[in-house]
Amino acid sequence: MKRFAPTAVALVAACSIAHAQTRPASGPAALLEKMKPSLVVAQFTYDGELGRRELTALGIVIREDGLTIVPSEFTPRQMPDEQMKDFKLIIPGDEETEIECDLIGRDDRYNLSFILPKKKQTMTPLKFVAGNIGVGSAVRSVGMLPKSAGYQLYTYGANVAAMLRGPVPQVLVDGGGLTIAGSVVLDDTDQPIGIVNAQNDRIMVIGGRQIPLNDRPLSLDDPQNPNASIENPTRVFIPATDFMAVLNAPPSKEEPPRFPFIGVVQLTGLTKDLTEYYNLKGKVAVQVGDVIPKFSADRAGLKKSDIIVSVDGQPLERGDVPEEAPLIFTRHLARMAIGQKVTLGIITGPETPPKPVEVTLDERPAPPSRAKRFYAEDLGFTARDTAFEDTFGRKLAADAKGVVVAFIRPQSAAQTATLDNGDFVRQINQTPVTNVDQFKEQYEAFRKDKPKEAVVLEVLRGGNTQIIRIEPPRE
Repeated sequence: MKRFAPTAVALVAACSIAHAQTRPASGPAALLEKMKPSLVVAQFTYDGELGRRELTALGIVIREDGLTIVPSEFTPRQMPDEQMKDFKLIIPGDEETEIECDLIGRDDRYNLSFILPKKKQTMTPLKFVAGNIGVGSAVRSVGMLPKSAGYQLYTYGANVAAMLRGPVPQVLVDGGGLTIAGSVVLDDTDQPIGIVNAQNDRIMVIGGRQIPLNDRPLSLDDPQNPNASIENPTRVFIPATDFMAVLNAPPSKEEPPRFPFIGVVQLTGLTKDLTEYYNLKGKVAVQVGDVIPKFSADRAGLKKSDIIVSVDGQPLERGDVPEEAPLIFTRHLARMAIGQKVTLGIITGPETPPKPVEVTLDERPAPPSRAKRFYAEDLGFTARDTAFEDTFGRKLAADAKGVVVAFIRPQSAAQTATLDNGDFVRQINQTPVTNVDQFKEQYEAFRKDKPKEAVVLEVLRGGNTQIIRIEPPRE
C-alpha cells in the first residue's frame, strides 16, 4: 500500500496553523475535535467485471440514527445498482468501528447519496444552515486524510472570491483552496454552510481503461495518487441553500428517490440573436428539441421548437451563459413533486404572445443502472435489460424486445469480434431475445451443449442490423 507522503501531512499542519488567527477563540484544533463525531468514512465494494475494489469517501452524519450523506460521485449514476455491495460506515480511531449499512438513495438532483445503518445507532449529526456569505466572507473546510494517514481530519481556511450562478450554484474561494470532495464548509461562526465539490479533472484507470469522473466512483483512498486532495485542492463548494430541502426530507428504505419528468429532451438556450428574433431581448428562454410521445408535455400539446419563457408565471432563472438555461430549467422541475401541476409560458413564433400550458409532472423512467445484468465471462461482455433511454434513443417502440451490450472486456473474444458497447441485441443464434434472463438462459444452454462453437448475435447498431459472430477462446 502506498503511504501518505509526510510532506503532504506537514503541508496540512502548516496550512491549519497559518489560518488559526482568523478563527474564533476555540481555534482549528478545537474545531477538528468538534467535527470528529459527525465525519465518518463511507465504504462499499465495487464488484465489477474486472474485479472487486473497496471504495471510500468522507461521509457527513446528518441524523441521530446515523443517516449519512456522501457526494454522488462516490456512487455515480452510471454504476449499476447490483455492482455496489457491502456498504458500511467506519468510525476512525485507534480502534476503528464498522457499521453495516444500506444505500437508500442516489439523488442526482442534489448531487448526494444517502447511507443508513442497518441497526439503530445514536450518532452526532451536523445541522446545515443557509448561512450569510458573500464575496470576502471567511470560510473554513474540514476534510479527511486517507487511511494511510489514519483518516485524520484536517482543515483549510479561505475567503469567498465569487458567487457563481449555473445549474448548480457554486461558491469560489481564493487562497490555498478547500479540503477534499465531500468536506463540510463552515462560516466564521463554525456553522456548516456547504459541501466541497468534486473535481472534474481526475481519471481512474480500471483494467487499462481511463474512466472520467462522470463514469467512475470518487474514492478517498486513491491507490494511484493518495496525495491528490492535498496536491491539487479544489476551490469550489456548493452552498447549503442548494441542498437543504432534501436534508429536511431525505429518502428512506420505504420511499426511495423518485424523480419528476415532463418528457422533453434536447433543450437549448436561446442565443442573443435568437432572443432578439423572438422579441425576447433581455429575457431567458429555452427551446424544445423533442417531445417524447405519451409523456405529460406531449399530452399537454407541447411541440418541437416551442419556446419556454416562464414557469408558474415566473421568468426562467438566468445562468452565467445561455447554455446553462436548459440545465437550470430541468433541475428546477426535477425538484418538484411527481403529480404536481406546472404552468409553462410558451411562445411559438416571434409575433405570438406567451400562452399558458399546464403540464402534470410524470415519473422519470428508471435509468440503465437499475437494469438486471448478465456477464458472459468466457466471451468477455455484459448484457443488460433495456431501459427507456435505450428504446427512445434508437427510435424503437417502448416495449421493444432485446438486451443492450453494457461492457466489453479489453482483449476479449467479444472485442475481437467487434461487438460494441451500446449494441442492441435482438437475436442469439437465430432465437429472438426478450430480456436478460431469457438471454442468459439461451446463452448458457448453448454454451453447455456446444462449448466450442461460435455464438452468433444479431444486433442493431446506428440504425443498421449487423451479425456478430463470437468465437469462444481457444485453450
